[in-house]
Amino acid sequence: MAGDDDTERTEDASPERRKRAREDGQFPRSRDSGPVAGTIAVLGIIGASAGDFVATMRGFCLRCFDDPLSLMRGDTSPLAEQAALVLVASCVPVALAAAIAGTAVGFLEAGFHPNFELLEVKLERLEPLAKLQQMFSPKAGLTSVALSVMRVVVVGLVAESVMEKEFPALTRLARAPLGAAVWESARVVMSVAVWSTIALGLIAVIDYGVSWWKHEQSIKMSRQELKDEHHQQEGSPQIRQRQRARAREMLKRGLRKGVKEATVIVANPTHVAVALRYKQHEGAPIVTTKGYDEIAQQIKKIAKEEGIPIIENRPLARALAERVRVGRVIPADLYVAVAELLAMVYRLKNRGRRA
Repeated sequence: MAGDDDTERTEDASPERRKRAREDGQFPRSRDSGPVAGTIAVLGIIGASAGDFVATMRGFCLRCFDDPLSLMRGDTSPLAEQAALVLVASCVPVALAAAIAGTAVGFLEAGFHPNFELLEVKLERLEPLAKLQQMFSPKAGLTSVALSVMRVVVVGLVAESVMEKEFPALTRLARAPLGAAVWESARVVMSVAVWSTIALGLIAVIDYGVSWWKHEQSIKMSRQELKDEHHQQEGSPQIRQRQRARAREMLKRGLRKGVKEATVIVANPTHVAVALRYKQHEGAPIVTTKGYDEIAQQIKKIAKEEGIPIIENRPLARALAERVRVGRVIPADLYVAVAELLAMVYRLKNRGRRA
């Protein structure tokens, strides 16, 4: 029973598992999110620039009817250039808005994780049988058909509801001036487009929620997989032991170098040790290394081996350890205390030489 529990995928995916899935292109997505975002951007651009668009089209029409004889003579190049300019001015902003909105939604869903390995040609991706099975899978087919039917039904109901509400206004357009009729027709079309897009947006949200749930279920892990991943990340006990030994060896080398450069070691009896170096051309004493507890004992041990004097001064040792980083000069308010300590060291050295 325990073995069955360990192999069942009941645990949420670890961060590493989610990272691998995203690198493989597995993440929740909605098939309608990009088109819906693009449509919203297009409607926004059209609504914001409707006046400019109408003015541009009006100017183009006036240009066409300004010299109708040129059309009869077959001189269409000026009008063709003008039509191309109008087409570019009208379509390029809309196309750019749709492309930017669709790309932005894609990045929101997938994130920016460039993986150039997906561009490599792999024969297993070109296997036709697997693709055909996926295309004609009953489950996938039913889901796709259900979503398509839902889109058609929802958009049809929304469009019918809007048109039913606007129908009385449309029946009065036959007696309205041409400009007012055009603006009213455009308003009705825009209303239908906006509400239909909102309905498709809700479907896209539902589709994304279903995709997210399926994705979470697909990347679930068993307890055994979590244990294996944990062991892989931490490594075997032998490897961890070697890593700790290597770290201790590197620490000892750094401590020995700092102690050998020191002029004196300031310490309290057990917990703190600070190595100070003083040279006249450097101006002020510099902390070459420091440590607490076991590291402090190691510093004092190396100092004894190297013949570096050790002076016990508890307040000064704690002040230096807490306030000064390794490689930095001591602060000015500690100059007097350190100078007295260095003077003591030099007196001891002079006595040793005389002896």
